[in-house]
Amino acid sequence: MRALFPLFFSLLASCGDIPRDPDGSLERIRRERILHVGMVDGADLQSIRRADALIAALAKDTGANPAVTRDGQEALLLRLEAGDLDIVVGGRFAEDTPWKTRVTLGPPLASETAAANTLNDHAVTRNGENAWIVLVQREARKVAR
Repeated sequence: MRALFPLFFSLLASCGDIPRDPDGSLERIRRERILHVGMVDGADLQSIRRADALIAALAKDTGANPAVTRDGQEALLLRLEAGDLDIVVGGRFAEDTPWKTRVTLGPPLASETAAANTLNDHAVTRNGENAWIVLVQREARKVAR
């Protein structure tokens, strides 16, 4: 049993940096002081207001200035996936969107029912950038309230 204590403490010490960003998104945003935002063209006014509130909160948390790119949802999500953007906002997603496996949809900022499908307004981040995802999701929940 005593032999396990050093192993336990070395494993515990290695957990100090969790959650991690393999590509260093959050650290880069803080260091460069630029938050690369994709804003979906044609978003309705309520989506834009929620997105603006979220981006303002993230800018304050990171000390970064938002650099906003406007385009269609698909084009922005492809740029996000490639690492050119840090976050995409202003888009609505169906529950069964195929993007669910390719990017991280944050908690809904708002929901609407259109016909038989629920459309959710989400902040979207790249998969795996866990420290950044945690921060975005925390702020998104505040905006949703």
